[in-house]
Amino acid sequence: MTASIRPLSNSQKLFLQRLMVGHVLTDDQARDLYASIREKFANVEVEGEQESGVDPAFMGNSFDHCLGLINVSLKAAFNLEICTVYLPPPYDPDGAPATSSSSSSGRTKSPTLIKYHAVVNKSNDVHAKSYASPLSHSGPHEMAYLRLILQKLVDIGNDMDVSVGCRGVMNKMDIINSRTDLEGAHANKLSVAQTEAALELFLMEKWLVEMAPPGEEESDGEDESDEDRSKKRRKRLSSSGDRRKSLRGTYYGIGPRCFLEMGEFLQAVGLPEERIPQTIINLP
Repeated sequence: MTASIRPLSNSQKLFLQRLMVGHVLTDDQARDLYASIREKFANVEVEGEQESGVDPAFMGNSFDHCLGLINVSLKAAFNLEICTVYLPPPYDPDGAPATSSSSSSGRTKSPTLIKYHAVVNKSNDVHAKSYASPLSHSGPHEMAYLRLILQKLVDIGNDMDVSVGCRGVMNKMDIINSRTDLEGAHANKLSVAQTEAALELFLMEKWLVEMAPPGEEESDGEDESDEDRSKKRRKRLSSSGDRRKSLRGTYYGIGPRCFLEMGEFLQAVGLPEERIPQTIINLP
């Protein structure tokens, strides 16, 4: 006999909806969302609350407890799950330094990893893909194009020294021109306009994210002090102005969502297993 699925409270439903709409949230973003919803529901009285037996304001005893409670119902109903991974913090194009760990000598080491949360489809069933959590709104040619871009980024990133994730980047022009490398049934199916639209969709859905241009992260190496890093960053900003409008253009890399939902594919196209971030299980 199948166990009954505990219904989510209204506040838990709202949190889940916002998380799915956002595709991927950093830990700070998710905790801020949790706190804001909990505050809004604190003094809300819902008609029929006593009959349903579900407190609409109940989100759990803590943020982590909330994720666990949602997962219990979500996985049983749709085989979806709120998953969490540790990856480097998002790139800040305005030049603010990322949080980094430091050694006793004051030298800066690799950036401190932060948590990312997303709702992940744990099954390939049609119902979950079509109604609960579709992988993407892209068509088959666009998805083939995304797989091609990810493979190119992995190839580039494998030549870089990084402990987790992938730092491979490509500028917008190279990404768009890569459509000509599609083969078989996908060859010559995407125009420039369609490719640009696909790229915008990949960015919106967080498959790809803006990343530091080549050489920028290397210049902030482990053997530099915080003061040296700040001086170099100010020099870059003063000489180039807005990097997003510079001749180098904007650079993109693999987003956290790919590691959450496409880890097996990334490994299949060459990303070393030890660079795949471990998924954190959220239990109540």
